[in-house]
This record gives sequence, C-alpha cells and structure tokens, in this order.
Amino acid sequence: MLFSQIPRISLLTEPTLLEKAAHFGDTIGHSSLWIKREDVMGLGMGGNKVRSLEFWLGEALEKGCDIVLAAGLPPSNLCRLTAAACCRLNLDCEIIHNAAPSNTKPRRGDSRFLYDLMGVRQIYCGPVDEQARKAFVEERAQELKDQGRNPYILGDPVVGALGYVAAAQELLFQAEQKHIDLRHVFISASAGPTEIGLLFGLRLMGGPDLHVHLVSVEYPAHTFWPIAQEIWQGLCEKLHVTPPLSLQYNTHFYEEYLGPGYAKHSPETWLALRLLARTEGIFLDTTYNAKVFAGLTDLCQKGHLPTDEAAVIFHTGGVPTLLMREE
Repeated sequence: MLFSQIPRISLLTEPTLLEKAAHFGDTIGHSSLWIKREDVMGLGMGGNKVRSLEFWLGEALEKGCDIVLAAGLPPSNLCRLTAAACCRLNLDCEIIHNAAPSNTKPRRGDSRFLYDLMGVRQIYCGPVDEQARKAFVEERAQELKDQGRNPYILGDPVVGALGYVAAAQELLFQAEQKHIDLRHVFISASAGPTEIGLLFGLRLMGGPDLHVHLVSVEYPAHTFWPIAQEIWQGLCEKLHVTPPLSLQYNTHFYEEYLGPGYAKHSPETWLALRLLARTEGIFLDTTYNAKVFAGLTDLCQKGHLPTDEAAVIFHTGGVPTLLMREE
C-alpha cells in the first residue's frame, strides 16, 4: 500500500462528502458540478489541514515528541486545527502568532476565543515576517529542549502533502462509486502541501484526460511552480514512486482571480460567496475558496470550461474565519 511504511494517525473517521451542487451549477450554467466538502469534518470545525495533520502528528508521535509547535497569523486554520488535534491526542501544543498580543480578554468573534476554549497556549512574537517567525519558533523549540522536552515543529510541506495524496485516492474512488466521469478538479493554490499533494495523487492514480485547475490565492506562476516542483520531487522520494504524468500535464494555473492579493477580497469574491450561500446553503471563506468559486464561475460564463463535463471543486474549509473580527 502507498502509505504502509509512513507513520500516520487517524483524525478522519470516514470520507468527506462529495455532493452535487445542482442549483449553483444551474445558476452558472454548469450541468455536472460537484463539491468535495473538506469543510465538513468532525475535528475543530473541519478543513484541509486535518489531512496533513494525520501525517505530521503521526511523525511527531513516532519520534516520541511530547509537545507540538505550530505557527501562523491569529486566524490561521492550520493553527486552529493543530490545537484541536492535539487536544484529541492529549498532546501538549503551543501556537505561535506573528502578530502583536492583545490586552483584552478573548471573546466570541475573536480568533483567540477558540484557543481559550481549548486551553491551548498562544505566544505572540510580534508583527514580523515569515522568516523571522520561523526563527522565533526554532528558538522556542531549543528552549523546550533545554527544559527536557521533545518538541515537534509542524509544517514540513512534503509530509503534509501526503494528506492530499490520500485525498486524491479518496476522490477517485468516490467518483467511481457514483459513476461520475470526472474530467475537471478545482482547488485553491498557495504553493502549499494541499494542492501539490492532490495534484501528485491525481497524476499517480487518475487518467490522462483529467484536468486540474489551480486558482492562485497567493503567488504568481513564476513563484508557484518552483515551490511546487520541490514538493513534487520530495513526494517522489518519500513514496518511492514517480507519477506517469508530469506536474504540469493538463494542469491549468490562474493568476487572474487573485484580486488585490493574498487574504484581500475583490467584488467577485463576495459575489461568489453570496451565490453559493443563496443557492446551496454552503458558506465559504474569503481567502481561499471564494476565489476558486469566483474563478470557476468566470470560466463557465466565458465558455473556457466545458459545462457538460463533470467537475469537482474542493471546499478546503476555513469558514470560521468568516465570523472573526478584523484584528
């Protein structure tokens, strides 16, 4: 089996939903549109990072680690889900934010509120960039080692990408069971483990007629592809297998739906968010998924996507951020 020699824990009790978005599809002129509901999971209000955490925390436990360090901005889905997973595993966890600390008590609508409920410690290293945050995390890990602890710094992109290699396998099985002639898969792209793992898995196990559509939410193509190639090569080495199809085979990368930039909204973002809510009762975050749905809508309306060929769009979660106040 593909993952038989790789440490992994179980955080998903069953496959996530693959459901048809008939009303939304009719509205934008697509006759066979499906949504892979990664936002509906039992842990921490769901999201794509749960799949990566199965492998990250599996590795941590195999190494005998007794505390996990995760870093991100205060609304980070990765941080929230890491905290939730560590609570389930009875594993100590510290969340490090590159933001200024707040002197007010955590309350509903505040990103700190969920961490407060879970009893997880948050550390603020100030409004620094990612490199400075990384250095801070490494310093904190050394402090913990000096205290006799065995910390695990979460985030290795190749290990995390394994979660979405598994998701590709799951999706292809579901499509076969539902007799879906799957031709198109859409997902957000920020040069992280999710989209590269999915792409790797689909190229390894899917057919040559399958098109993968990556809607950028962070980087232009010239930045994205070198990062993607590095993760792809790491997966080849870790799994001891090379997909028969290349990284960019039938892969379409879109920069034009990025809008003003990462985590910045555009009018099209909000139109897509409202449209899905009003047609399917499904909510989206504005940083990742609303931009993907906006891109899909535009491609359909411009005739750039065959509207009679089955397409799946991954909803990777993040909805709790929609309810958080700006900090």
